[in-house]
Amino acid sequence: MRSRLLWALAVPALLAAHHPTPTVVLVKQADLIRRTLPGATQFFLRDVTIGKADLGRIQEQIDFTPDDPNVKFYLGKRADGQPAGTVFFPQVNTAHGPLEVGLTMTPDGVIASAVVTKATVETKPWVEEAVATGLLERFRGMRYGDSLETALSGVAPDRMARMSYYEAEVITTAVHHGLVLYHELFRD
Repeated sequence: MRSRLLWALAVPALLAAHHPTPTVVLVKQADLIRRTLPGATQFFLRDVTIGKADLGRIQEQIDFTPDDPNVKFYLGKRADGQPAGTVFFPQVNTAHGPLEVGLTMTPDGVIASAVVTKATVETKPWVEEAVATGLLERFRGMRYGDSLETALSGVAPDRMARMSYYEAEVITTAVHHGLVLYHELFRD
């Protein structure tokens, strides 16, 4: 009887600590790939498995261990065979569920586009408020090593809901993780 009572008390506490709601696709990955790689006529998938040395380098730079050891990079090439860019989808998992950002990189490693592609039913309004501040546009032109805090500094936490600012921080984290993954794993 006592163990049932302990379980009855523990289950709601566990659910309160981690309560993701269903995932919502805001932008389909295939649509984002086509839209953000203008001039690309050929598309290729480079599936990179994170090795032990790769993981060590990633963890040395940021306190992050990817949930999936495989990272998919979608490469676009123009008709003449020249690269048009690369798209990939870093994800951050929070207590409110996953948030995925589609990052498009130019051939020289600069962010051409950042778009939130997935959120949850619960976080969608907060994500939309964070995006409405122009946060995603401020990532454009940044590259590995740049301070992403400059993009986040344009978001006024006192002018928005606390959870919307939190989602802006999560988006910034996803972009940061993406830049590190691109730098460490993507080889031309």
